[in-house]
Amino acid sequence: MQSHPTLALHGLVLFPGMLRPMLVSEPDALLALAEAVDKDLPLACFAQVGEQLAEVGCLGKILRSVTLGDGSLRILVQGHSRVVRSGEKKTVQRGMWCQVMDLADSPGDPVQIGVGEAYLRQVLEELLGSDLRRPTEMGAAPPMDEGPQRLADYAAGMLQLPVPMQQVLLEEVDLLSRLEVLALEATKALELVNLSNDIQQQARMTMDRRQRHAFLKEQITVLQAELGQPSGKSDLDRLAMRLQSANLPAEVLEEAERELARLRMLPTDAAEYGVTRTWLDTIADLPWDRSTVDDNDMGHARTILNGDHYGLEEPKQRLLEYLAVRQLNPNARGAILCLTGPPGVGKTSLAATTAQALGREFQKVSLGGVRDEAEIRGHRRTYIGALPGRIMQAVRRAGTRNPVLVLDEMDKLSGERGDPAAALLEVLDASQNHRFEDHYLGVPFDLSQVLFIATANVEHSIPTALLDRLEVIRLPGYIEEEKTQIARQHLVPRVRERVGLTESQLRISPTAMTTLVRSYTREPGVRELERQLGRIYRRMALRFVEGRKRALLVREKHLAELLGPPPFRQTLTEGALRPGVALGLAWTPAGGEVLHVEAAGFDDGDGKLQLTGSLGVVMKESVQAAMSLLRSRSRQLSIASSRFKREDFHVHCPSASIPKDGPSAGVAMLAALSSLMLNRSLPKGLAMSGEITLRGQILPVGGVKAKVLAARRAGMSAVLLPKANQVDLADLDPALLGDLSLHYANDVEQIFDLLYPNLTLERQQN
Repeated sequence: MQSHPTLALHGLVLFPGMLRPMLVSEPDALLALAEAVDKDLPLACFAQVGEQLAEVGCLGKILRSVTLGDGSLRILVQGHSRVVRSGEKKTVQRGMWCQVMDLADSPGDPVQIGVGEAYLRQVLEELLGSDLRRPTEMGAAPPMDEGPQRLADYAAGMLQLPVPMQQVLLEEVDLLSRLEVLALEATKALELVNLSNDIQQQARMTMDRRQRHAFLKEQITVLQAELGQPSGKSDLDRLAMRLQSANLPAEVLEEAERELARLRMLPTDAAEYGVTRTWLDTIADLPWDRSTVDDNDMGHARTILNGDHYGLEEPKQRLLEYLAVRQLNPNARGAILCLTGPPGVGKTSLAATTAQALGREFQKVSLGGVRDEAEIRGHRRTYIGALPGRIMQAVRRAGTRNPVLVLDEMDKLSGERGDPAAALLEVLDASQNHRFEDHYLGVPFDLSQVLFIATANVEHSIPTALLDRLEVIRLPGYIEEEKTQIARQHLVPRVRERVGLTESQLRISPTAMTTLVRSYTREPGVRELERQLGRIYRRMALRFVEGRKRALLVREKHLAELLGPPPFRQTLTEGALRPGVALGLAWTPAGGEVLHVEAAGFDDGDGKLQLTGSLGVVMKESVQAAMSLLRSRSRQLSIASSRFKREDFHVHCPSASIPKDGPSAGVAMLAALSSLMLNRSLPKGLAMSGEITLRGQILPVGGVKAKVLAARRAGMSAVLLPKANQVDLADLDPALLGDLSLHYANDVEQIFDLLYPNLTLERQQN
């Protein structure tokens, strides 16, 4: 028994005598391979079965190795002999090694083995001579003089059997049993090949006959035109030629020819004539066999993504991984990507850049406001004005069968007539969309080559059945620094080109750009920023048209003149807060927002609680829970219990015209009411989010990333969150936080200690 460097094989089995190219990137495997290549050691190759290696593998020799640019290793291995492993050992310096021993075949009846060998050799020779699709390098005759063991190993490798069956054959020590199984599988493969060849020959003969008929019809049309004889059917003949040249599938061509024959018998003024003619034009225009070749250069794709989008490192990395998997396995049936995030953060443009990187056509299918299932599946031709569904219309516009289709605003689907979400399930299901039947077309079309990318503003509004098919990639909002870079690298050149000015005529100073981002826009995306830049450039364009010659530099002091007073001011949230005022954090479809909560108390009352500010049911209950919790802790906080009976309280959220609701305002309500009752101002620049219970526990909330970024944009210095939400920010880039400090709490005791640092001392003295 000897120790050998070991390689785990994924999706393949190595047999003795077989040549196998392999790509290795795992660190443990690379360490073992490095020593095997340096010392010319045999390599033990075992198939990966679940989480463990198979017990039986093959000892092979590394014939060639090439180190790639990403550090992975491409090797060519030739199998030598079967081995059984007794264990495995991983070390930091040497990777994975195994103790192995040779596995020999059990002796059998030489006569039976000879008969089995002869039959298997005969079937393999017939198979290699009949299978026209098999690559030429596999067409070599089976080994003649190397014995039945070598023949069995050769057959196991060339028959393209399932991996589990290959592993069973590798472990089988009874040579006669192996020969019998392989003879059966070779016979099945030969029958399938013969059947496939017959079908191909019949299809070729049918196609030749159709092409000959079409050619003769075209010649007749040309002769009639030369003789000056009107054909009367030239338009339909040209349509027939378009159908022939479209390379339609057999069943589609049969249906089209049947409709065309019926159309020839209809008068041109018949109602069905226009409907049938439009259907045939649609069939002829669809890209049944037209497709683009993917650009698989990952470096080129990375360059395009980085050049067109600043930041968004995690979404761009996930897209590159997605493209890499499709390159390695074009037939992979993975989840459909869904980019979610506030408006203006670059969801659709990321999908368009992905199409550009692949070299595919790009089309957008807007799903916002789709209420009718027929918008997806198409209208039946029995209705007046029937059309194909939006999916097939997009494929027709793209002109190829493998475009990138963006399913935009998937969260805004509704179902007034039928179920559009169920129709989309059929479109996105890889097991069904290779034969998608649009109701208007009535014939199957292959959508399996289409790359679907969905977009949505909010994840929870996507129908549950659809969300189960999607892999969500979340795009957070941009911070000030990112917006400034995006404006300089992308928005300013785009606006400048649109207006017609040059870089030498107009520039914006860095301080002016920072002020523009900070005081004139407060959104997760950059659309409003682009609009404000457009206003500046349009006003400057007017000055140049009116005769200005000298170049202009827009400084910070010019912004008020060009754009008016800034709509957002930092003093709204950074100023000193009075007792009874707290800053909460709310989530909206456009991103996070800072929410003011104000509380006031009145003497000579009877303990009534008034709520204003367009609060929803959930927020009203949060205020009532905060009041009850505060009342239960009144002795602990040195608040006279009589105040809850002799005073009235009023809780208000400004911007009363905007409805507000959600289960995350309890902490802010408690902070505002406790600040009022204690007559203490809350810490400056502190925003908070979280829900409370009557026992004083702090419950986790949603939208944490969007809320933290909103606090950062609003100039907050600290954020208070539930302790359970700490995991939601584990993958957040620290650069996005800047100087923002995060505090976490499990119960109200920790909240009071943070809000009122000296309160504990006062309680001890009292």
